[in-house]
Amino acid sequence: MKKLFLSSQVQEYERIYFGKGNSDKELMLQAAKITAEYIEQNFKNKKYICVCGPGNNGGDGYYVGIYLYKAGFDVKIINALEHKTKSHLCFEAFNNARDLNLIHEPLILNNLHKDVLIIDAIFGTSLKGSLDKSIINLIQTMNSYENILSIDIPSGINPDTGVACEAYVNANKTISFVGRKLGLSLNEGKIATGEKYFHNLNLHMEKESRATATSYTFKDVKNLLQKRSSNSHKGNFGSTLVLGGDKNMGGAAIMAAEVALKSGSGLVSLISHEVHLKASLVRNPEIMTIGCDQPEEVVSALVGKNVFVCGPGLSLSSWSEQMIKMLIKHLENNDGSVIFDAGALRYIAKNNISLEAIRSSIILTPHPGEAADLLGLSSQEIQKDRIKAARNLKDKYNATIILKGAGTVIADDKIYVCEEGGPELATGGTGDILAGLIGSFIAQGLSAQNASLLAVAAHGLAGSEFVKLHGEKGLAASELIPLIRKKINHK
Repeated sequence: MKKLFLSSQVQEYERIYFGKGNSDKELMLQAAKITAEYIEQNFKNKKYICVCGPGNNGGDGYYVGIYLYKAGFDVKIINALEHKTKSHLCFEAFNNARDLNLIHEPLILNNLHKDVLIIDAIFGTSLKGSLDKSIINLIQTMNSYENILSIDIPSGINPDTGVACEAYVNANKTISFVGRKLGLSLNEGKIATGEKYFHNLNLHMEKESRATATSYTFKDVKNLLQKRSSNSHKGNFGSTLVLGGDKNMGGAAIMAAEVALKSGSGLVSLISHEVHLKASLVRNPEIMTIGCDQPEEVVSALVGKNVFVCGPGLSLSSWSEQMIKMLIKHLENNDGSVIFDAGALRYIAKNNISLEAIRSSIILTPHPGEAADLLGLSSQEIQKDRIKAARNLKDKYNATIILKGAGTVIADDKIYVCEEGGPELATGGTGDILAGLIGSFIAQGLSAQNASLLAVAAHGLAGSEFVKLHGEKGLAASELIPLIRKKINHK
């Protein structure tokens, strides 16, 4: 697991470091040297174009260009935003590059072969406000090249939220320094960054400073589920009950129950509308399926269960709302764990349900639209600060929050950001799979936090495995299930 910081936290750490008499120029030269060496190792036999802005990130770019030029490479440097006042370090670096005749007009990008590495050093973490038309055009031209390395963060990406400006650099690789920036793991930042490389420049911010969030991958959490003993029986691995599947919406609940079964829950039950009974039994006869015409029929089926997944395939119909209402009433008088997803979240938002009377531990799994409804905001406001939104949901509902999306955020006692998965998961049913998976892991003995961490990571990694096999388009949610099973068995 790795600590993630806001840009202001990194700047404050650097301010303290320089206040102790350390040289800001020496740190810049060190970063430039490491970047140049990284480029030599990873982009061999290339011509190099450094695109430099007026801030210290631009200074990094100028010195990178100088290092590469002195190493014998073909280097050209573009002075982007030449009308802007340069920082003192950037100005000094610019003069050194100019003395070596390395400065060229942006128009050179229109007259080059594509076998060129573009080095993006326009903004870094200093970006504020909207972009000039000239910079939008410049970034669009840069993105026409196949190979781009961004220094610190792709230009046009907010370093704290990962939200993109009108245009942003789409990098293959990003090298960053001192402290890992939160925005590299969220929203468009997660995608635009490409492969990430980090160097602390022999500073130790990750050890000395409190992080805003923690990033993690499947490798960090894969051992949370313990190896089973030889004398295990089904009772050792819990029981998961999925409640969902209104008329014409049975697939979501059936998939949630299926993944619970195939990820290790000892027993799995499904309470759904009676019209889906046959479909469930045909697909998974191992799942104890109860078909309910009248919501009252569900009451006895809840007794003795302690892990509930509520919401897949539920709507705002009277039948769905009565099912959710009955489960909430049950949970007010019984201990256990509940995952509220999809239709259940819409019901909670619509009726302003507080959930404070529930004795069970609670997990909410909203996508940005559902999170917006729960908080009375717009989806855009949620995406502008996903960390804040997750924290606010946690405080409002006293629950573990899984805010789905690019850089899924888990809010519990700490804030976690999952690095796994990508846009291939943006298809119907993947959220139902995730909800069932969380329920299964809780049934097997994991805490709400650990179940959430492992489920989100396994789910995201399964998406990435699908991409390797088939590409990012055309994922059917149920195709994740065998991939998840393989990953949690560490194969």
